[in-house]
Amino acid sequence: MGNIMQFILKYLAGPLIGAVIGYCTNYIAVKMLFFPKREVRVFGKRLPFTPGAIPKGKERLARAVGQVVSNTLITKEDIEERLLSEENSNGITRMVMEKVSSSIKGEIMELADLSEETYCEKRSRLTDALSTEIADSVSRMDLADTLVEKGGEVIKEKVNGTMLKMFLTDDRIQAYLEPVAQELQDMISENGEDYIRPIVEEKITRLEQETGLQLLSRIDIDEEKFREIISDGYAKIITTGVEKFMESVNVSGIVEDKINDMSVDTMEEMVLSVMKKELNMIVNLGALIGLILGLLNLVL
Repeated sequence: MGNIMQFILKYLAGPLIGAVIGYCTNYIAVKMLFFPKREVRVFGKRLPFTPGAIPKGKERLARAVGQVVSNTLITKEDIEERLLSEENSNGITRMVMEKVSSSIKGEIMELADLSEETYCEKRSRLTDALSTEIADSVSRMDLADTLVEKGGEVIKEKVNGTMLKMFLTDDRIQAYLEPVAQELQDMISENGEDYIRPIVEEKITRLEQETGLQLLSRIDIDEEKFREIISDGYAKIITTGVEKFMESVNVSGIVEDKINDMSVDTMEEMVLSVMKKELNMIVNLGALIGLILGLLNLVL
């Protein structure tokens, strides 16, 4: 028994003690990254190494991480390259083309989140408003004088060279046309909206059944040309927009504020969720180094 104890003390105690010391030293070092979370004072004096490394250097860490993210990880060039990738550009073009290929009525209902009943109600109000506005505009026109003037010119042109020209003098033509023109003017003023509303309603019905592409074709923009317009416009928006965005948004400041607002507990959870395995490896590495140093001490 005595020989065994002597063997343990002579050959195993050194390496084992070295392993324990190495393990404990690295364990304490890892824990001191976060502990203690607040400074400890004795007799009004702050104890050294309190608070832990990360709580003590939290502001400096936040500032450094913010600068790294802003200058290296999230740059204007990176954002622009990602947004201008073929996948994103094609996706935006495809989405817009799907929209302009649908009926105008369907797109309005979807964009404004309208039910069929609500849409019909708003459509009716729009028809009424347009009909009233057009009727008011027409009633303010001097149609009576215009009809007398233009109508007289047409009549004289038609009867020119005929026997009727002798009987249809200017005064007589005016006398015939003035009552008719005034009656027409009064009719439009009183009932113009009733005549105009069916026409407006028909135009709106026809318009809402068309697609955006059909409307674009009226101004000589076909589907392929519109695709090019979307693609070029998207590239210009991203190129100018990202630069303005990066100028107005302080990425470094946002990251710094976010880290400063974190509690030490949250930071610890975040670090451990990513590096718990690596930190445990460092602790175990301390034990291994202590064991190896103990063995080397026996050999040397």
